[in-house]
Amino acid sequence: MKNTALIVCLLGVFFFSLGMPASHASEVDVLINKLVEKGILNQQEAGQLLNEMQKEGARQQTTVKETAEEVAKETAEKTVKQESKTWAKLPDWINRIHFNGDFRLRYQYQNIEKSNGVDQDRNRGRYRWRFGAVGDVTEDKKWQVGFGLSSGDGDPRSTNQTFASSFEKPEVRINLAYAKYEPFNWLTAVAGQMKNPLYNVQDLIWDTDITPQGVAVPMKYSWKKDGYFFITPALFVLDEFKSTGDDAYMFVLQPGVGMNINESMWFKAAFSWYYNNDIKGNNLKWSSGSNSRDNKGNYIYEYSSIALDGEFGFLFDGPIRMKHFALFGQFVKSDADNDNIGWLGGFRFGCPVKNLLDWEIRYSYRRLEKDSVLDILPDSDFYGGKTNSQGHEVRLNVGLAKNVVFSVDYYRTEMIDYAVGKTSEPEDLVQVDVNFKF
Repeated sequence: MKNTALIVCLLGVFFFSLGMPASHASEVDVLINKLVEKGILNQQEAGQLLNEMQKEGARQQTTVKETAEEVAKETAEKTVKQESKTWAKLPDWINRIHFNGDFRLRYQYQNIEKSNGVDQDRNRGRYRWRFGAVGDVTEDKKWQVGFGLSSGDGDPRSTNQTFASSFEKPEVRINLAYAKYEPFNWLTAVAGQMKNPLYNVQDLIWDTDITPQGVAVPMKYSWKKDGYFFITPALFVLDEFKSTGDDAYMFVLQPGVGMNINESMWFKAAFSWYYNNDIKGNNLKWSSGSNSRDNKGNYIYEYSSIALDGEFGFLFDGPIRMKHFALFGQFVKSDADNDNIGWLGGFRFGCPVKNLLDWEIRYSYRRLEKDSVLDILPDSDFYGGKTNSQGHEVRLNVGLAKNVVFSVDYYRTEMIDYAVGKTSEPEDLVQVDVNFKF
């Protein structure tokens, strides 16, 4: 009878204690003490019962903690999935915009030996900033719109900003604004203010900062796997005159060909025909003033011209990352009566500069006679962008990291023709740059 009562009491106390809050633990202790006093439990049995109850309580706390952690984890995962779905629901056009840009820091030293025997020195700190985007108007990317902003003062041949004017904050300029349509992989039509669509092996005719305004239709057709033919017709507006209906424009037709002769040799060449309208008798903004003029200061030629560009190169595995060597050249002849020829020849070797310690050296010599090309176009760093100039250029590019390039560019230039009693006024120009692309 006593054993039966003992079993009933033990079961009652045990189940009564399950899930009991900690604040009621003392009530269980009193109950067990009463059972001892009544002789139902002895001290050893009471101690065993309390020990079992404590173990069971600890096990329940562990189970509750593990369950709470699992619930919290599941809740967090559901929250992340919901946030991901919300992000994925952003408008499709956001995923179709691609940003790009670059920033360049420059130190520039310039020395001109003037005819009066005085050396003209100039030191400048400069920077260039450009930022743009291309938006895919349609999902198949056949229609695109692009824009670009840059530093600079509006000069089409320079986006440099000089450190000057008591920390003046310069304006931002529109550098690109165009629409593009690519109905086939071999045909593209672009209109607006665009990157120069013409092939130029160097900057004898075109400064690399110029972004022409007009329309161009580049076409490129590949045959087999090693060769291709291209042709680019373009119409560029040079100026719009309010007083007359005849505006200055340039029509260009440039056919060309390229080929990988074998695994280690290639060439590319193009012929260009430039037809200019209403240049003669007018003047253009941003002219360097080096072409022939009449007594009113207007152009006396149209400066229509023909031009040739070409490059021939080799690929090989040389020491210290020397991967290629190439020869290149340019030629131009205008419709002027005299001093109408320009040419450039040079070479480059090294490797494409993309990563740390990649390097390339480039050398060229050019001669640009007074009326060989319209004086709003040539490289602005070569003798101030003037025609009637000749000289050397040496450039070194070294990779400091991926998308970071250190460059040193040296020009030694002079005038071709100059007045009696004057000198060629030679110029030394050194530019030290660090370029960052993103």
